[in-house]
Amino acid sequence: MAHVHETEALHHPHGSTPAEGALIAFDDFCFAYDETVALRHITLDIDAGDTVVLMGDNGSGKSTLLKAICGLVHPQQGSYRFDGAQVTEQRMHDASFSKRLHARVGFIFQDSDAQLFCPSVEDEIAFGPRQIGLSEDEVSRRVDDTLALLGIGHLRGRAPWALSGGEKKRVAIACVLSMNPDALCFDEPLAGLDAKTQAWLLGFLKQLKAAGKTLIIATHDQSLADEVADYFVYMGEYHGYGDRPHTHINL
Repeated sequence: MAHVHETEALHHPHGSTPAEGALIAFDDFCFAYDETVALRHITLDIDAGDTVVLMGDNGSGKSTLLKAICGLVHPQQGSYRFDGAQVTEQRMHDASFSKRLHARVGFIFQDSDAQLFCPSVEDEIAFGPRQIGLSEDEVSRRVDDTLALLGIGHLRGRAPWALSGGEKKRVAIACVLSMNPDALCFDEPLAGLDAKTQAWLLGFLKQLKAAGKTLIIATHDQSLADEVADYFVYMGEYHGYGDRPHTHINL
């Protein structure tokens, strides 16, 4: 793998592909919550444009791996690089570095309520672009474009807490897409949604995949996995679905 200078590594234009090397690279990554091991000796490369589905039992480390990709947890051993730049707790304390990372990789939580905190949907979608210092004209353009893309223009002035579960999920996705990230992490995206919203979201994931976005999806839903995965990453001791290209990760 060619070396990518860290001061440049997070500055690829949105939607571009690194010339060489994996977009996401874990090397012997270990992490524990206090005394509870969550990830043990994870070595994994994900290329730009891949759609990867994380499979495994509850507690096998799927959600923690997504958090690591987004720079929310950090290795106690080993390393994690995004587009060649090493992501550490110390570097994430650098506002410039953390803003660049969060502009390029987004996290859609399983519980949308954990992600929404502004007084209106418009404010929610504008929050991220404002945090990375975009002009108000650009923020307004991104809000309008994202509302249109998700079909939620009628929710612009609504309070997020007053929305239905499906509406909250769309708004949570809109908040991430307003940053135009290269990679998106979804934690159990279909959980708690009605059949109509699940069908919409599955179609939207396929649109993101066709657009070349890198998708990392943690799910127990085998039908979703079969529809979108380029390959599976198995967390824990379960090794099913051997008919697909896959990587095994054993805890």
